[in-house]
Amino acid sequence: MAELVGCIKQLWRYPVKSMVGETLDQAHIASYGMQADRGWILRDEDANELTIVRNTPKLLRCRSRYLEVPNGEDIPNVMITLPDGSEVSSNDPQVNQKISEVTGKNLSLWPLQPKRNWRHYRLSGINGAKAMKRQFASKELPDLSSFSWKLLSELSLFVTPLGRYYDCYPLHILTDNSLDTMKQIEPRGDFCVERFRPNIFIESHNKEVEFDEFRWVDGTLQIGEAVIKCESPTVRCSMPSQPQAGLEKDSKVVRSLDKHSGRNLGINASVIKAGDISVGDKVYWTPAKLNPLQKVAKPAVAKLKNTVLHTTLKTIDKISGR
Repeated sequence: MAELVGCIKQLWRYPVKSMVGETLDQAHIASYGMQADRGWILRDEDANELTIVRNTPKLLRCRSRYLEVPNGEDIPNVMITLPDGSEVSSNDPQVNQKISEVTGKNLSLWPLQPKRNWRHYRLSGINGAKAMKRQFASKELPDLSSFSWKLLSELSLFVTPLGRYYDCYPLHILTDNSLDTMKQIEPRGDFCVERFRPNIFIESHNKEVEFDEFRWVDGTLQIGEAVIKCESPTVRCSMPSQPQAGLEKDSKVVRSLDKHSGRNLGINASVIKAGDISVGDKVYWTPAKLNPLQKVAKPAVAKLKNTVLHTTLKTIDKISGR
């Protein structure tokens, strides 16, 4: 039976990957995620691959917004606000030069490319354990048991999943419950929603349980017309600590997550049924139907899978000589 767990507090869309995004009153959730989310990306022409915030953190000092309302899978032009307050649009001949000056890198702006243009997404090398540690700014590999073999294989070869510019999963969901929990644990930390870049920010009805959304994993959320599968806790990289437009650097944020939540905050999600959602919509959670044997076996299976995935990534490093 579905449980009312909260209501939508904010909706966020990020027109350009790794830049600050825009808030929405309503959004369409398509089969591939939020419509027009991360419709553009920057490419490092010297490195010969797409770049994201861990490689070019200065992108977080820029803001982006669409110049037109997205229609279907069309990607409209964007307006980018640079750190000095000046603006440049994606159809401006000088856009690449201006973004390159801000970041100190030779970058070019690209709209979303189809899957068949796989060379556009390709990494300059194969990602193994060392690359994964750099991504998460961690000495140890994170828990990867929620990753499918297909997804991990894809992310070993490509910067993002083919045909999309999100990191791993189509949607990121966060509750105010989790941010409030972290604020109580580390009152000096700046745990504002902007640092964690959710698509859907939920006002939780359950104020008693810490990190309320973690218990939603494997279940489904009904929001408006959309049905969403809760896939896994979100393992945080160093991005939340980075300075961005309107926010200063705060290393306490990720350090606190390391100590108290296993570097997790919020959850990854995919789409079961497309539909429109709006700020204020109620959120209903239906837990996964697991028999007693599945409940008992799940932790052991996840641990074994994580061990195998870690071994595979380390083997990639050995084979590639890294």
